[in-house]
Amino acid sequence: MSTIPRSASSAKALNRLHSSLLFSFIVGLSQPIFAFEKTDIPMTPATWQTTGDVSFQHDQVKQDILVVNKGYAELKNTNFSNGTIEFDTKFVEERITGITFRQHDDAADALYFRPSAGCVVSDECIQYMPTAHHLFEWDLYGQYQTHAPINPNDWNHIKLVLSGARMNVFINGAHAPTLAVGTLVGGFTDGSIRLHGPASYAHLSIEPNVVDGLPAKAPMDSAKRDLRYVDHWLASKPFVMPSRMDAVLQENTGIDPVYSSVPKLTASWKPIALDPGGMVNLTRWYGDAQTGQTITGIWLKTTVNADHDRIKHVDIGWTREVWVFVNGKLAFQSKNLYGIKGFSKEPGGRLSLTNGSFDLTLRKGANQVVVAIDDNFAGGQQHWGWGLVMRLANTDGVRQIGGAIAKANAPGAF
Repeated sequence: MSTIPRSASSAKALNRLHSSLLFSFIVGLSQPIFAFEKTDIPMTPATWQTTGDVSFQHDQVKQDILVVNKGYAELKNTNFSNGTIEFDTKFVEERITGITFRQHDDAADALYFRPSAGCVVSDECIQYMPTAHHLFEWDLYGQYQTHAPINPNDWNHIKLVLSGARMNVFINGAHAPTLAVGTLVGGFTDGSIRLHGPASYAHLSIEPNVVDGLPAKAPMDSAKRDLRYVDHWLASKPFVMPSRMDAVLQENTGIDPVYSSVPKLTASWKPIALDPGGMVNLTRWYGDAQTGQTITGIWLKTTVNADHDRIKHVDIGWTREVWVFVNGKLAFQSKNLYGIKGFSKEPGGRLSLTNGSFDLTLRKGANQVVVAIDDNFAGGQQHWGWGLVMRLANTDGVRQIGGAIAKANAPGAF
């Protein structure tokens, strides 16, 4: 195994003592706290809880290396919030891997690597995303991916600076952030750290509260002030979407739902809080329903009130398959199936308001807008990010009716 480049100089005896004390604080083993001291984390079995095919090795100069072939290694007894995390990593060919942080059970924030020879120009090289129910939501947060000076065949130095809702990522000594994330949405302000495979890791260090002046507050979510976004949604319980093999796509696809199958008013509908950008993140809410080789579906509904008969142009972003009904009539249907030529919407099968658009025919008074959406990735055999965003061209003469009001004012079609 090749020698790993050492990015930091060797610590003197006092620094080693401080690091030892700080590490004890981080893993909850001792009382002394050096809140701004950088400490090296041992890559040894005593420090890490492993899941899957994980081993601990040394190179010829006896530097500790954590090798994760499959699964992950979690730093024991750690509750990291803000500060700087640095490590060296070597990828396995062009296989995807990453680090999760502020981890709580099955939810976390994640930095995702897609190493390749074209990383310096590929906007898919590295990406931030949240995870929920153990699912990586890469296709919902395409705005947080970019190119990076990654060497897929050698060691790379990664630096993460975390401050409240923000993160800056520096790759291989870059002076400016390679990736800047304005709003971390994993759901927790602190938590554990996991290193995922396949990859090798070395020289992990942590500096609590060292954030290089990065502000903690997220920028204002422009969608919250933009009344064009449809933001009052009620969701049904998940259901198994009937499916069939599509002869053209050679994929298992959802059978077109009929409006009469919408759950009745007496069914269990619940309001959905939106992610930034006006997005209904169904993975966050229902990811635990996405198991096995079946296609999962959900009904969403809202009410739009119009001052008189109108036609509103609508932009829509979604993943997988979607059907939109207004007042019982089908207004739009389409597929956004990742990797399927001709059915993978720009950008690259990910959710974006550029995925599609249609005209919404509204009548005077309350209009029931109902959406059926499924999570059909690879014929139901895999589950990743799953969501929807919808935005009206303008709000002239219309207003949304949210929550329980939407339910009470719904037309009596079902």
